[in-house]
Amino acid sequence: MKDIDIKKLIELLKLSKIKEEKPESLDIGDFEIVEFELSETLDLIPPIIAIDGSFSFLFSFLGTETWVVLFRIGVTEYKVSKNSKRDFHYKMLSPPKVYDHLNLISFNPKVLANQPSIYTKATDIAANLMERVPQIVASNVLSYLEDRTLETITENCNNCIVLKDGALLTFKALERDPIYKSILVNCRMNDISLVGISKSTTSHIFHDIYTDDYFLNTYYNEKYPNLTYISIPKEKFEAQTKFDIWGDVYYAKLHKEASKWFRIDIGRDITDPTILFSSLAAYSMVQLMPGYPIGLLEAHKIAKSVRDLKDNYEMELIEHFKELGLQAEDILDGAVDINGRQFRSFHEILDQLSR
Repeated sequence: MKDIDIKKLIELLKLSKIKEEKPESLDIGDFEIVEFELSETLDLIPPIIAIDGSFSFLFSFLGTETWVVLFRIGVTEYKVSKNSKRDFHYKMLSPPKVYDHLNLISFNPKVLANQPSIYTKATDIAANLMERVPQIVASNVLSYLEDRTLETITENCNNCIVLKDGALLTFKALERDPIYKSILVNCRMNDISLVGISKSTTSHIFHDIYTDDYFLNTYYNEKYPNLTYISIPKEKFEAQTKFDIWGDVYYAKLHKEASKWFRIDIGRDITDPTILFSSLAAYSMVQLMPGYPIGLLEAHKIAKSVRDLKDNYEMELIEHFKELGLQAEDILDGAVDINGRQFRSFHEILDQLSR
């Protein structure tokens, strides 16, 4: 039986294109492809302000479909120059800023009635799925907090490049129009270039079989070994109805040894996008992660540090839970990991008993 099953498995894997021979046609069609160089005058490149966020689940009250969640937004500010050895030098213009926000994620109508409307909108999206997933609610709340931070930064800064983790798009159901219209007006008034950089993408703009990530990294790195960007026509997104897109979409390689191509959205009309991409590349010469801007790299580290705070917040919350009259077993039953999954679930207990 095992041999038969393995043979069937191999046949199915062949259908999924595993180790497929290189397709005959890898032409990406009429897309504008531009190779560019690093700027010779790094001191004239504007500073970058980068924003990234993350969250950690602290406790769960599963009987009421309610979770305690800690959100963290990290903001960094850098300026590029060259030192005496002609190497790239990144100066941190101000200490990193950290914004923590502790709140509940809940499907309970009484809780939602006492929270900002974003919580209800995010919960409605998750509730429409087959399974009510708190991570989806938390992700949408986090993106709202990031966007509000973005709005504040673009209102108070000028003559800089503001980098956001992720594409410049939002769920239509979340009704982000007022925030993003304000952000774009701020950018226009304060001479700010707004940029969104996605860590990964699952779209299939270039090839119907391959994701854009896989296609560009596998077949276009050798063809375009230098710094390169590809402009994606707006028509490619006209058919979709789920998202509002707040910028022009590109794919770019920001370092000759970049680990991958990134989707990069530019949030306002740029006279010469090549100048902006050259500036982004100048901030992406860090050998730790070639091709990814240092500001976002450091903001990501700050955002992910929210997971290190879990124990401290838990201890403080436990004291307050006791004041609510909760017993020790009730508190322990509500313990979850950083992703909101209950510790020592029935599956884990069953697995241990089966060893």
